[in-house]
Formats: sequence, C-alpha cells, structure tokens
Amino acid sequence: MTETNEGPVVVGVDGSEQSIHAARMAAEEARLRGVELHVVHCVDIQPAVLHLPGGTTDTREIAKRQHDAIQEEIGEALGDISYERVGREGYAPDELADYTEEVGAGLLVLGSRGRGRVAGAVLGSTSLRCLEQAKIPVLIVK
Repeated sequence: MTETNEGPVVVGVDGSEQSIHAARMAAEEARLRGVELHVVHCVDIQPAVLHLPGGTTDTREIAKRQHDAIQEEIGEALGDISYERVGREGYAPDELADYTEEVGAGLLVLGSRGRGRVAGAVLGSTSLRCLEQAKIPVLIVK
C-alpha cells in the first residue's frame, strides 16, 4: 500500500491470539499508510451492580479492569509501536462500527475468531457482524 491521507487504521481486540495477530497486522498497515493506529477493546457489560463473591461490584469497574488487561497484552505484543488505546462499553460490532465512523477510519482490522461462544465457527460472530455493518474496508486476519 502507499501512503495516503485517509483516517486511522482501527483494530478490534479481545486478547485472543487472533486479535493480537490482527493488532500486529494493523500496526504494519498503519505504518504503510502513514496513519495512526487505534486499538479498540469493547466490553458488553450493562451498567448495573452485580452481587459477586467478595461483595458488590460495579460493572464499570469490571469493564475498566478488562480494558486495562487487554491493552497491556496488546502493548507487549506491539512493543515500541505508538497507538491510541480505546476502551468502549457495549456490543462490539456496534461499538466498532460507531467508532470507525467517529474517527473517520480508513480500515477496520479484526481477527477471524475471538473469545466468543462460537469458537468452532469458520468466521467469528463479531467479525461477521462487523463485515455487515462497516462502511469502510474490513481486513479479517486469520
């Protein structure tokens, strides 16, 4: 690819091996295009209070811990590569579609399968839904 003036490359991550590989591919694509890399992690937790062993915990606190843990994994995988860390709450395909529009992204990158319930599917449900919803090119990394 050649350098362009298009928007950032956005990669959706969930901490799975496929998403870490997708983040590396997205970083390379952003470098080739001369644009920013945005690493987005979505947590679908409704704002409420859960009664968990050890006491009551706000789900927003759980989401923040998940965002931090995933971003730390991605940071280790990407090393010295500079990127924007983004944490979103909600259904991943909707949040990724909204985010790519908000930032004027030029490309959305996803792993082919993540940590979802349909582990044996050829293409993960998040990837499939993002393909359907995205208004920009989507790169699915296997």
